[in-house]
Amino acid sequence: MEPALAKPLVRTMSAQLTALVRARIVSGAYAPGSALLQDALAAEFGVSKIPVREALLQLRGEGLVEVFAHRGFQVRALSGAEAQEIFRLRLALEPGAIAHGAALADEAERSAAEAACRELREALAAGRLEEAGDLNRAFHLSLVLPARQPLTAEVLDRLLTLAQRYVRLHLQPRGRASRAGREHEALLAAWLRGESHRLTELARAHIESTHADLARALALAAP
Repeated sequence: MEPALAKPLVRTMSAQLTALVRARIVSGAYAPGSALLQDALAAEFGVSKIPVREALLQLRGEGLVEVFAHRGFQVRALSGAEAQEIFRLRLALEPGAIAHGAALADEAERSAAEAACRELREALAAGRLEEAGDLNRAFHLSLVLPARQPLTAEVLDRLLTLAQRYVRLHLQPRGRASRAGREHEALLAAWLRGESHRLTELARAHIESTHADLARALALAAP
């Protein structure tokens, strides 16, 4: 579910627009390569072009939007090279970070991770793939414990945000959502038990298998 513009305003207008457009990009509502016309967006949201441009520039900084001379802003295309870099960086950081998170977690943080996994599982079971990317990101971050590893979580949050569109593509073939659910349940179980070595192995296997599936899908989709 995408965020609505808050009434009354609790964030700047450009921050609200950034969150809304980001949600549409990662859910697939704005397809890779599609134009993001400032005039059209300003008219749709009932605002001037200034906060729209600020939002698009912020999303460009996040790696979700590109800007081209004479063509303006566009949703960044998916690519095998980008996916490889995202998942390579996740492999370097995430397994160790969630193992450390498991060692630090208290009861409330364990409950929060269980709730995040449950929300993701329910969305996948219901076929709500437009929500899967954001819920997948929330689940993986819950294992890192952002409050205890803030810098690590900040870097992984960026990577997981960039990964959301790829995760949605990964989950589309039949049976993938079920497999992802089983892998998440196994990750959570090992995390709750504090099985550091097993957890690291599972995290690496999960990230590697997702990337392998994506590499095949992107290669098949290439012109």
